Amino acid sequence: MAGTGKKYEERTLDVLIVGGGGAAALAALEVQRAGLTVGLVTKESALVGGATIMAAGGTCAVFSPGDTPETFQADILRSGQYLNNAKIVKRVTEGSAGGVFNLETHDFLLDRRDKDALRTINHGEGHSYPRGYLDRREALGVCHALSKALMRKEIALFPETIVSKLLVKENRILGVVAMSLASGEYRVFNAKAVILATGGLGAVYKLTTNSAVLTGDGFALAFEAGAELVDMEMVQFFPIAFPYPAVRRGKMIGVCSWFGPDVKLLNGLGERYMPKYDPERKEMSTRDIVSRANFIEIMEGRGTKNGAIVVDPTKHDQAKLTKFKTSIPHVYAMFRDVYGKRVAEWEEPFEAIPSQHFFMGGIRIDEACRTNVAGLYAVGEVSGGMHGANRLSGTALTEIYVMGRVAGESAALYARGEEIISPDTQGIDEEIGRLNGLFGSGREGVRPFELKAAVQDIMWEGLGPVRSGAGIAASINALERIGKEQIAGMVIGSHDRTYNRDRMEAIEVPFMIRTGLLVARAALCRKESRGSHYRTDFPERNDEEWLMNVVVKKNKDGDVGIETAKTVQAG
Repeated sequence: MAGTGKKYEERTLDVLIVGGGGAAALAALEVQRAGLTVGLVTKESALVGGATIMAAGGTCAVFSPGDTPETFQADILRSGQYLNNAKIVKRVTEGSAGGVFNLETHDFLLDRRDKDALRTINHGEGHSYPRGYLDRREALGVCHALSKALMRKEIALFPETIVSKLLVKENRILGVVAMSLASGEYRVFNAKAVILATGGLGAVYKLTTNSAVLTGDGFALAFEAGAELVDMEMVQFFPIAFPYPAVRRGKMIGVCSWFGPDVKLLNGLGERYMPKYDPERKEMSTRDIVSRANFIEIMEGRGTKNGAIVVDPTKHDQAKLTKFKTSIPHVYAMFRDVYGKRVAEWEEPFEAIPSQHFFMGGIRIDEACRTNVAGLYAVGEVSGGMHGANRLSGTALTEIYVMGRVAGESAALYARGEEIISPDTQGIDEEIGRLNGLFGSGREGVRPFELKAAVQDIMWEGLGPVRSGAGIAASINALERIGKEQIAGMVIGSHDRTYNRDRMEAIEVPFMIRTGLLVARAALCRKESRGSHYRTDFPERNDEEWLMNVVVKKNKDGDVGIETAKTVQAG
């Protein structure tokens, strides 16, 4: 700040929220409603975006006659293969319908058939009752409504800003260090409480349905601050995504059930292969099994010349097609743009690939979104515990609609009883020095985008839908080699301070490496196959030894410490 001798701008708030999706916005609105000062820091330029803005699969809640939160909870636990934190699941299922209807308090009028009933309630895979509320505006409409709510409430917004470090003293959060992409200036936010709502880790993988901003920042930030993380080996993959063009590669198309029971998956040889992987359910199998099958067919050389598999929906119920076109219109529009009208109308087969979709693991929280670091909270996809080994369809938005409010309430309650503690200026100066060191001044060396691509390749090949002990170990060695040997020689293409994307990517690379190593270490620890975690050297589920969570935390040497813990049961 000019005239003070400091190398950074400074701002003080009761609660700071890091992230820009639906969970972050709902948390901010709750803190503001409690009468405390709150700010929202996001890497994006959009007010509310993240993974939320791309969601299209609906929101599941207890809507149907005869359905109960207990039944919904049982379905989620079964899908998660009982690694879930049952207390979190209970809170989400009990608040599921209320979380959806709460959106109307922020002027998002739900898509209704009449004043008492929602227009479409879909019966999704793995659900005992119809629960999936489908809105024709999709989650994009929710994001627009929440953005307007943030502006109406005059909540402090800091877009295009990346947080590089959580400031902690004696296991208590004090604030964060950040850098503005727009100005290139460093910022320090002093806060009584910090909520991490940074989303998942899709951009750590070569193929993902998610946004490029989801580079796993929150997991790495929390780890370095001393927070525990759980289920980091549990990465969910989606079976059917676009294989081309490059701008659409990896982006979501759907799951087989969207096309009806007569859909067929074929390899490049024209063979229908799902009976080999799931003889009973075939194409109607769960998304983890279908993603794995698609991955294996391609990797073992039975894909098409474009490295894909073939989806044949030509034998279909016209009502299914109509529902596809009206319920997820943006996917249908991409379908038409990429493949043409005949494929969009399901009159011809099309090519597809599997892609990383969701992350079940994350920062270990309790049912009030608290971590083991005082004043540090986590919510949404960056948090772990809700989904266990495999997420039940339609529960990602449910989680953020319920737990976003919970995180805001919990952080506000904590902050109300605390005082601001100024962080150590030496620590801040050291962090700024570290950042300056990342922006190498040499003319020869590797660029940040090249290191990001290398990390993404490593994660897809060794920590993708099919894993092995040897492959995981090789991935760990490769990631550590990049971290030790190549980051030091990283250079950026321009030294302009304003809107220099290279500077932001240079900060993201260490986050990606750290998060990748957390996934790999946990995956190497779990010597079984369960849910989304499949190992060829331990292909069976082993409840006797592995019905427990893998917990990772920074040890005294600064490395990854691993332990196992009993799953949390509902009280």
